[in-house]
This record gives sequence, structure tokens and C-alpha cells, in this order.
Amino acid sequence: MIASTPLSLLLLHLPDEVLITIFGYLDFNTLSDASLVCKHFNDLVEPFLYHSIEILNGYQASVLAASLHANDRRATWVRSLMVSVKFGDDMGLHTLPPYISRMCNLQDLCLETPDCNAKFPEERVSWVNLQDRYERIFESASAVVPASFGRLLPNLRKCTLHFVDSQKEIHSMTKYPMIFLHPNLKSLTVSCASTDYPHRLLVDFQDDEALMKSTNLEHLHLEECDIFEPSLAVLLSFPKALKSLKISEGIRYDGVFNARSSRLHGNVSPGPFVDAVAQNCVDSLEHLSLSLGFQRPGHQEIDHRGQFLDLTPFHAMKRLDLDNRTVHLIRMRRQCDHATWRRLPPNLETLKVFGIPLGERPPFQARRRAWFPFESCFVTEKAKHGVRLLKNLVCSYEYYRDDDEVPHLSISDDEDTVEEVSQVLIAQRRMTDKCKELQPIFKKAGVRLEIEMVALPNGFIPPYLFPEDQPKSFVLWESARK
Repeated sequence: MIASTPLSLLLLHLPDEVLITIFGYLDFNTLSDASLVCKHFNDLVEPFLYHSIEILNGYQASVLAASLHANDRRATWVRSLMVSVKFGDDMGLHTLPPYISRMCNLQDLCLETPDCNAKFPEERVSWVNLQDRYERIFESASAVVPASFGRLLPNLRKCTLHFVDSQKEIHSMTKYPMIFLHPNLKSLTVSCASTDYPHRLLVDFQDDEALMKSTNLEHLHLEECDIFEPSLAVLLSFPKALKSLKISEGIRYDGVFNARSSRLHGNVSPGPFVDAVAQNCVDSLEHLSLSLGFQRPGHQEIDHRGQFLDLTPFHAMKRLDLDNRTVHLIRMRRQCDHATWRRLPPNLETLKVFGIPLGERPPFQARRRAWFPFESCFVTEKAKHGVRLLKNLVCSYEYYRDDDEVPHLSISDDEDTVEEVSQVLIAQRRMTDKCKELQPIFKKAGVRLEIEMVALPNGFIPPYLFPEDQPKSFVLWESARK
């Protein structure tokens, strides 16, 4: 009798706790089908349908707003919300903010404004007004509001903000700073922003002892931003123990729309920048990633005060990522000075150099030779370089994706024939041969060498928004440590 009973009828007799566990493993389409079986299934499935929501146009936003309006409980079911709407396709997006404020169980929030900064300010009015409404939500979600007063978004753990400004290509953080005072937020990404000046940034809370070192922020990513060192110190004064800090300066705005003066501060100076970070994070920071615009003048040596990154105070730091420009702030351009090196974190285990162009742009001519950011003595004499615990050295080379699609005539190394081989493949082959030569050295030193290749989407620059083509990476070479 049991064998002839349909599976759907057997499921109906299972306890709700078991059914809820089963539904938790199903994808969205399967959940949608399950909700049509019966009203009981629909009641159990419906919360899962609202767990993760992606809004890609204004119509979807208006439909979601209408659905949440029909049932107040639905807003409490949302765990992840991503809003990424193209410029001109935002009709209906204004209906969403009131319902975001009701998402008391929201954990992951991503608000992306399309890269419409090239538009004239009068065309951005609706976007700026929308972001002002987001700002009021962040204010009501900050630690300034007592929990007993109904603080909004109490369970928010991860937040990504990509905004525009009404006047400039880079917007000011003085418009949206309260997100830095969220008590429970653990990860925050902000792009295309200026830290502005301290006298305009969270002025009423800078000296508040109840807020200093009070938030749970552990991971902060400022991408393509305009950094002012004293303002950065203010922002870093609120987390109790920041573990990861990733900063890239908005050098892509240099020389673009100069009449609008996109960047107020220009490139940071290495000395004051390190002081600003060390002031609040020296004992907690474990991972630092930097892509700075500063270039040391040719007449000044690296040991000149303020011309290099002195990261020796960061004893907790285990990983350091530097782009191909910033790496020159910890190394000599010419010959190695390992006998006097004391610039890197003393307990560093992983060092990564990223953004190394693969193309024929001096001094990175990897297509003609395998270029490495460090001499082999950096590995063989780790103690002299101040990295006695180094275990991993990662070099990340990048190229535009269409470079791999255009073949070039090349003479084969094995035969005197002309064959069509892409320049990227030639570079990869030569890099692999070089790594094979270095393998015994790295193995003896107990350091793993990794060569990463990153194919960038042609014509796009960070930050990469949700609908855009993303960089694709793969490991070309990975040596064993032992």
C-alpha cells in the first residue's frame, strides 16, 4: 500500500520541521513548483522565495514593493537584497526604500547605481534623491539610535554601496557616513567615494567614547576612492578590531572631466597614510590590499622619509597585496637592498603583487621575458628582507580578454615555421618555463610560488557592477612548498 502511494502524498504527512529542512535545499524554480502543490506547502515555501532577491529594473522593484505591501511579514523574510538598475530603466525604483527599512532580518545588502557619472547633473536628480532616502535608512540603523527605539536593519552583516553624486564623478562620504556606525555590520564595500575632510565627516561623533571602538566591522573595502589620510583615520576609529582593509585610489579620474574637479585630495602620501591606518588598526589588521596612485620622484631614494610604506609595526598582518605600482614603495627599482630591508610586516606569510600588465608596456615586458617583481634573493634570504615567515608569493598578471582572441604570426621555438599563436599564449609559455627554473629555489626556501592570470573585460574598469562582465582568473603555475 505504501509503495503505491504518490511521493507528494507521503510528503504531506511529514512534520513541518522536516519539510522546512527539505525546502531549504531546493533552488528557486523547484521551490516555486512546490508552492503550487497545496496551501500548506505554499505557507512553508513562501519565506524561502523571499530569502534572496535581485532587482535589475524598476518594474521588478515596483512588483516587489506591491508584494511586500500585500503582506507585511514578507519583508521580514528577506535575507539578501541586490539592487542594480541601469540608468534610464529606474521607473518604479522609488517605491523600494520604505520596504528596505522593514527588512529586519536582512543580512546582505548591495545597492549599485549604474556608472552614469558621465551624465549631466540635472539628469541624475532622481538617482541622488533615491540615495538620500537610503541615507536616512542608514541613519536609523546606526548605533546612534538606541536599540530600544527600533533600530533598523539590526541583522545587517554585509553591505556594498556604489553611488553617484549630483555634481562630481566621485561622491562625498559626508553624505552617507552613518553606515560606518552600524553596530553589527562586518563587511563594507564603498566605491567611487571621497573621504572628504574631518571637519565635515561624522563631526558630532568623532569624540564620542561610546562609539569609538564600538562597531563590529572587520572587512572594509574602499574601491576607486579619493582618500584623505586624517579622514581615513576618523573612519577607522569606530571598528573594534578591523581585520581586513582593501584600498584602491581613483586614479582613473585623473585628467577626466577636470572642470568638475573629481578628486579633492589627489594621491595619498605613503608616510601619513600608514600612520592613519596604524593609529587604529595596528594590533588587529591581518590583511592589507593597496593600489595607490603615489609615484616616488626619480631623484628621491626609497629610504627618504615618507617615500615608502613602512609596514613593520603591523605584527598581526599575515597577508599583504600590492599592485604593480604600489610594490615600488617597498622595493628598490634597481638592485636589491635586502641587507637593509625593514619595510614589510615581520610576521607576513603571503605576499601578492597584482595588476602586472602582460602587454608590451615598459617596464613589464612579459611577452619578451618573464618579469618578476622581486629578485630570487627575496626568497632565499627571507630573514634579511624582514619576512622570515613567508610561505606564499603570488604574482598576478592581467591582460584584456580580446588579446587572447587575436592571433599573431610567430616563429615556433621548435621548428623553423611560422604559426599563428596569440601573444598571451606566448607569454604564458615563457612564464611557465621560467617558473620551472625557479622551482628548486622556492622549494628549498619553503615558499610556494603562484602565477595567476587575469583576463579583463575589454573596455571596462572597476568597480564591476552586477550586470557587467567580470574579470576571469586562473592559476597558470603553482609550485609545491615542500
